[in-house]
Amino acid sequence: MHRTRFKAWAIAGTCLLMVAVGAIGARAAIEGAKIKAAPPWLGLFGVAIRPDNSIYIVGSKALLMVSTDAGKSWTQRLIKERPGGDLFQDRDLYSIRFGPGGKSGWIVGEDGLVLRTDDGGDTWTVQESGTVKNLFKVAVLDDQNALVVGADGIILRTDDGGKSWKTITSPKNVTIFDVTFVDKNVGWAVGEFSTILTTADGGQTWTLNYGGNTTDFTIGPFFSVNFSDPTHGIVAGLAGDIMVTADAGKSWQAKKLPDVVGSYVMAEDPAAKKLWIGGSGGKLFDEGPDGQWQAVDRSTFHDLNDMAFAGDLGVAVGLNGTILLTNNAGEQWQAVQ
Repeated sequence: MHRTRFKAWAIAGTCLLMVAVGAIGARAAIEGAKIKAAPPWLGLFGVAIRPDNSIYIVGSKALLMVSTDAGKSWTQRLIKERPGGDLFQDRDLYSIRFGPGGKSGWIVGEDGLVLRTDDGGDTWTVQESGTVKNLFKVAVLDDQNALVVGADGIILRTDDGGKSWKTITSPKNVTIFDVTFVDKNVGWAVGEFSTILTTADGGQTWTLNYGGNTTDFTIGPFFSVNFSDPTHGIVAGLAGDIMVTADAGKSWQAKKLPDVVGSYVMAEDPAAKKLWIGGSGGKLFDEGPDGQWQAVDRSTFHDLNDMAFAGDLGVAVGLNGTILLTNNAGEQWQAVQ
């Protein structure tokens, strides 16, 4: 098949050049243009809301989308994540987070990609991460300190704004999907084999808190973690499985969502003091005041990968260009189309 394809392309060399030039022109026409929704053939993996309520979304094929009007319209931008022209910018972007002031921030993604902004997301610069492993989530402590987790137990840490990244030894060689910090010292990370890791020194060292039995392939992963305060935390994984702690991880209690769902993302709405879980099939759940989880009306059937909140504004993103918006703290969600 590969020989046939190569031969056909070689014979049509002149036509290929014309197609390539046309594709570059088409992408250039899209770059910077206002659009109403994301391209449905691209996956959206990360979302962040800056203090001015501008929304930033990252996804497959170096996609960056920005809205400055609460999601009514979007600008599609091109991330220059490798040398070459527009067609060479094709690495997936998995996570985006800004610092407390909204000026500094990072994007991480495929093949060890790390990008930094110092102007609120207007421009992004590639930083040398020292790894080619996929990086799935970044947690930003402040303008200078950040931590990144990803495939095969990779943990990266910077304390100089990303000028240098240090590889931190993980107690388990498992893929890590999510990381969060309670404060500048205490952090939590979760991954394959129901692994829960914790740090008490800002991510310089990590210890195994729970799980991590890599010899038992019946044990599912944890995809997301959230701590509402230093003692109360929750992790979520496959088949509606969640675990909660009320004593800073000294003990964990197994619970279940009201549906069998892969829980790929968990996010806290600080304004409503409410926790959300989203995942496979576009299913969303919120935690009631009695601690019980309840499903909300579904606005999409595509998997959800990330969520962010700022006041009453909430955004959830997922596969097939899925963007869900709420302007009333989640009472209603609407798909951007």
